[in-house]
Amino acid sequence: MTLAKQPEQRRVFSPEFKWQIVQQAEERSLSVSELARKYDVNTNQVFRWVREASIGDALWVKRVKGELEKPQAPMPFLPVITQPAEAPQTTPKPAITVSFRSGHQLMLHEATPGMLQHLVAALS
Repeated sequence: MTLAKQPEQRRVFSPEFKWQIVQQAEERSLSVSELARKYDVNTNQVFRWVREASIGDALWVKRVKGELEKPQAPMPFLPVITQPAEAPQTTPKPAITVSFRSGHQLMLHEATPGMLQHLVAALS
């Protein structure tokens, strides 16, 4: 009998922690593999952090470097009065319903006077 392995929670690393590892990787005092083992991080993750730091577009890199723009104050709310849109007036479309003795019904939607003439002629 095998037991199902419980899924582990995804780890979240602070920007400062990532930056520390990137700095150590750039110093080349330890290899990336050694750094990964030392900090219990996947080697591919260290390579990704180094790449993101060199490009500089990652949010965590901007946070560490202090390049994030300060959030602007929200615009003040201006009260606006709205009125519900009026539904367009629709006129019912004429329809003809013919009930037969068998219980069947014939319905003609959007009936015109010409349709009524053909119906009466066909039923006569």
